Amino acid sequence: MSPEEFLSDYWQKKPLLIRGGFSGDPALITAEELAGYSLDDDIESRLIQNKVNSQNPEQHSQHQRWQLSHGPLQEDTFENLGEENWTLLVQSLDYFHPPLQELTKACNFLPRWRLDDIMVSFATENGGVGPHLDKYDVFLVQGEGQRRWRVGYKGQKVSSINPHPQISQVEPFEATIDVIVNPGDVLYIPPGTPHWGISIDNSICYSIGFRAPNIGSILDSILSSASLEFDSLWHDEGKLKKYHALGALHSELPEWSQQELAKLLNKRELLIAAGKTVTELKYPEMLETVSLAKSQELSEVAMSEGVVLHPLARIAYFEYEQALLTFINGIYFQFPKGLAEAIQKLNQNLVLSKNELEELPRLPLGEFLTHGFALGALSLPEA
Repeated sequence: MSPEEFLSDYWQKKPLLIRGGFSGDPALITAEELAGYSLDDDIESRLIQNKVNSQNPEQHSQHQRWQLSHGPLQEDTFENLGEENWTLLVQSLDYFHPPLQELTKACNFLPRWRLDDIMVSFATENGGVGPHLDKYDVFLVQGEGQRRWRVGYKGQKVSSINPHPQISQVEPFEATIDVIVNPGDVLYIPPGTPHWGISIDNSICYSIGFRAPNIGSILDSILSSASLEFDSLWHDEGKLKKYHALGALHSELPEWSQQELAKLLNKRELLIAAGKTVTELKYPEMLETVSLAKSQELSEVAMSEGVVLHPLARIAYFEYEQALLTFINGIYFQFPKGLAEAIQKLNQNLVLSKNELEELPRLPLGEFLTHGFALGALSLPEA
């Protein structure tokens, strides 16, 4: 299937099973390594146990006793869990476990700024988190073992339940896909689509999540902008009447507010706020930054050796008027439009060769490379 066909017929529309999307188990992490990460204070993890009715192991939540533990877990936690009915989930592991970053290369037909993170789950026999909905797009890549997945359709009417105060599920639903996935199989789930996975045996699943920007985060970015002054005051000269003293608000207040915000929030400011928001990293400290002086040196070396984009980095741009509004890991820069080709090639191939660099305009390119190295988004090719 071509990327164009997938984006046209499936993306954010309907689920898709891709048999053999990878040639067998990607084997990017072991269960032991995953358990080790769940002991770390800085890494988000959850342990979910579902005590299943032995007479009917698929009987749903009201007949099960769900338990949830948040990490960091203790080393002896796993000794008493038994061999079935539990799942360990560790979030954003692509930041901490570099081999997982290989999975993002398979998604280069999607915008890198839409990529949220990679969650890894290890489940024992009958383990799972129950039927549920997600607000984001996700590719479920099956690693070792097998899981049975039942998937509904986007917008399907389902009833929400909470078998545990911190576990959100939905009631069992009519599935349009009911399959057992094998190592290397991939299942795409659009947002708002009910799905339910149960592990057949010990299994690992890699969840590549894509989040869409929300208006609240863009507004937060605008409100924190140092370039905007939100100090315009309402003037009610000639507008007040005696009855306003009794508590009635002036009817023109909402209209005045809209007019003042429209003056402040011009298109350029909104573009900058949106660009910063969608390229911010969850854990920016995981990328190695360098001083401006060092980054200038690296930029010069790159012109003769090439440059590599860090798999976690986010670089995107808007073409606006005669400028390229550019965003590197949540930081805004302005460059000439001629730099767009360099950013496009980096996002597509994660590398710019020496020959490709020589074909690009030197002046904006040098400044771009300098900032990219400084923010840890770029590096020199390994020898």
